[in-house]
Amino acid sequence: MSETTDTPDTFADLDQSVEESHTRSKSIDALVAEWKAELDGQQSVSAANVQDRLLDLWGQLPEGETRTEIEQWLTETVQRHLYAVTDIDARLQRVLATA
Repeated sequence: MSETTDTPDTFADLDQSVEESHTRSKSIDALVAEWKAELDGQQSVSAANVQDRLLDLWGQLPEGETRTEIEQWLTETVQRHLYAVTDIDARLQRVLATA
């Protein structure tokens, strides 16, 4: 890759960039699926639990709108004690749609 731009210099660089993006997306999908499985059958969960899971997601996301949304949600967890599972599920659907 060129030092002055984010544009790939060769097709190999482009292939690597696409592969990294695909791997990252699968990781996000896997993290969300794992979280949803953990939430199954529960009505609410602690904000600390939500915060832990959000940090895992945040670490896998590239800079952008979705990561910013996760950052805002993380900030909110400091002020809350519980989250309804239905709320978490709705937010995770948005994350998957934009990731």
